[in-house]
Amino acid sequence: MEYKEYALGDAYELQNAGGIVLICTRANDGRFDLAPVAWCCPMDYDGASKFLCVLDTGHKTYSDIIETREFAIALPTAQQLDLIKKCGSKSGFMTDKYGEFGIESFPGRKISIKLPVEVAGWIECKMISVNPVGTSGVITGETLGAWAAPDFWKMRVHFVTGNTYFSPGEKL
Repeated sequence: MEYKEYALGDAYELQNAGGIVLICTRANDGRFDLAPVAWCCPMDYDGASKFLCVLDTGHKTYSDIIETREFAIALPTAQQLDLIKKCGSKSGFMTDKYGEFGIESFPGRKISIKLPVEVAGWIECKMISVNPVGTSGVITGETLGAWAAPDFWKMRVHFVTGNTYFSPGEKL
């Protein structure tokens, strides 16, 4: 077998096949935001599941989580790839993404949050810690409630790199 060498800064691509999520937040002023995040994973399942999410410290979703100590991890579907790209193209500080992109939503069940309709599932969390590292912040959240469609894992969309995505349920 032949192998391609990766640059040190590109090594993350070798393990970046996790499902992309939409981090949904609300600021203290009541404004809602959402942003696509590719680096979010479970870290513990003893008692209530806990998750690690890596966010840019300059983004509104990060700021909102620090303010309210709450967020949701929404699981977008392959059919929501356009929504993912749109939400990643604008800053929540500069625009109301729900309004600008006409995102239909429904309210959270445990926290005051908006979630996009037709997601495969979602997890509502309270922040239990934050660890800023350079321009990234590692947010640890504890599950307050979780809901999903029966075959949610088939519906998920995964980010690899650049414009490369895949879904277990269909070819993109």
